[in-house]
Amino acid sequence: MGTIYVLGAGFSKTCGIATDMEMLDSLNPLLPRTPQPEDIGREPRTTIEHFREQNFLDQPKVSFELFMSTLSSLKFLPDSLGSATNVFREGEKEIRSALRTYLKSCVREIHWDIEGKTILDFMRRVDWKHDFILTFNYDLLLEAAAERLALTVGDRVIHLHGAIGEGTLAWPTYTKFAYRTTKVPMAPRWKKAFGILRNQAEIVRLVFIGYSMPPSDLEAKSLFNYADWYNTDSMRMPAFHEGKRVPADRCYSYKIVVVNPCETIAHNYSFFRKTPMFLPLTLEEWMKKPH
Repeated sequence: MGTIYVLGAGFSKTCGIATDMEMLDSLNPLLPRTPQPEDIGREPRTTIEHFREQNFLDQPKVSFELFMSTLSSLKFLPDSLGSATNVFREGEKEIRSALRTYLKSCVREIHWDIEGKTILDFMRRVDWKHDFILTFNYDLLLEAAAERLALTVGDRVIHLHGAIGEGTLAWPTYTKFAYRTTKVPMAPRWKKAFGILRNQAEIVRLVFIGYSMPPSDLEAKSLFNYADWYNTDSMRMPAFHEGKRVPADRCYSYKIVVVNPCETIAHNYSFFRKTPMFLPLTLEEWMKKPH
């Protein structure tokens, strides 16, 4: 029996990697400044600056999640209008390329004896024979730490939105599986994650670290909500997993823990049928406490 860890941007923040609200500002310097037809008499702007002015005027802070959700929706507009150039799709490609460059650089420059120490301690704590990690992060921070510690993690780490070393990245939007280009490569790992969450006889804890359960990512919320519903149902009638009956004392017996310093996101977890234990802590603070 083991723990399922679910990681969000707050986990990687430990090593200085930008969070959702910081990501656009981190990517913007990596983008080219391209003159637009309406920019006569103005300095050339980046894709992020251009689209922020068009869609988020006077908003000083825009989350990466909201920005990419909007951009992903707009990229189909030129197709319906018969436009020769799809600036939204080209902009998405630019940002995807910048994201890969940024995250590779962040992981490459980590000081493992300083900011990376907490990640190494976390990796040592994981039981790689029984635990699983479901991560929504695109970076390869876990893989870099595993290599440094000479750990064999096998298929115990699942990147639900893809990783920078892969050809496909899924943005955290409610339409991310509406198109085959994303659905086909991502579906097997989501199916596996659901199976892991359903195997309640082997779960001791379900721990969310630095993940806000954003309302706009309905696919992610549905994954956890549906598994929770199945597991709760086992308290009313005999439960089975892969043809094997779940022992009565293992039915919905695991703890749900949310580790996040932002207390305002606690309500995002209210769909669970048992109240999660909310710990307003960073990863580093949580690691210092006995578990």
